Amino acid sequence: MYIQDFIYHKPDSIHDASKILEQSENGMPLAGGTDLLVEVKKGIRKFSDLVSLSEIPELKIIDADTQNIYIGAGLTHNGLVYSELIKNKIPALSEAASKIGSEQVRNTGTVGGNLCTGASCADTAPILMAYDAQVELTSYQGKRTISLRKFIISHHKTDIKKNEIMTRIIIPKQKKSSGASFVKFGLREASSISVASSAVMIEFVSGVCKNVSIVIGACAPTPVISENANNLILGKTIDELTGNTGLIESIVAIASNDTIPIDDIRGSADYRRQLVKVLTKQALALAIERTKILN
Repeated sequence: MYIQDFIYHKPDSIHDASKILEQSENGMPLAGGTDLLVEVKKGIRKFSDLVSLSEIPELKIIDADTQNIYIGAGLTHNGLVYSELIKNKIPALSEAASKIGSEQVRNTGTVGGNLCTGASCADTAPILMAYDAQVELTSYQGKRTISLRKFIISHHKTDIKKNEIMTRIIIPKQKKSSGASFVKFGLREASSISVASSAVMIEFVSGVCKNVSIVIGACAPTPVISENANNLILGKTIDELTGNTGLIESIVAIASNDTIPIDDIRGSADYRRQLVKVLTKQALALAIERTKILN
């Protein structure tokens, strides 16, 4: 297939990349290209300039301070999978990244690209939302930070502005009494796109739930935070959330009802409703198991 001509740029700094995009009539940053280049080859998207971010070291750094963990948006999925910091501090993100595509895709695709694509089935988005992550967006004019929950607007629609580059993902450090998990279901064992997924972050204080976030993925135009299920869990004890079968069934049923799943080629809405119950039950149990106050 014929690809429309464009100018390919390969800057080595965020400043230079931002400057090129600012001066371009119709430029686009290019990270791993696992989604964008497919759309270019199909003629779905056309650009005057493609600005590769692959040679910018700043975009591949993982760092931390006393409050947050900072992930460069140009880090590959396998960079998340094999990072000791990520595996030790926010292991559910490493697990989510390990379930994305094939080994080749994980070696090429980036966490920032996964989020900027805005696909409803993106696997990193639900767990990052459960962690209450923010994203840093940089243009030639400056930087801004926005909650990931507000950044993803709809399927393939985000709040990124023309000429902006996602530079970092900022994740609050998790409390020692918290645990998180990510569980997905695909139509095959490997390289599968999620039919449904569930991410859970839960925190206990003296055995009582003080903070929780259940996020359902791949069932609606955006990941869905189940506020009603969260509200039911808040204030409950570990014993109630692990031993009260009726309460657990109510929680997963509410999460399923909050989701309003879609029909598509991978599964019907009713099929997804049932999957959400199963996946949320698994994810909640695993997140609770991972809290460090369990004896």
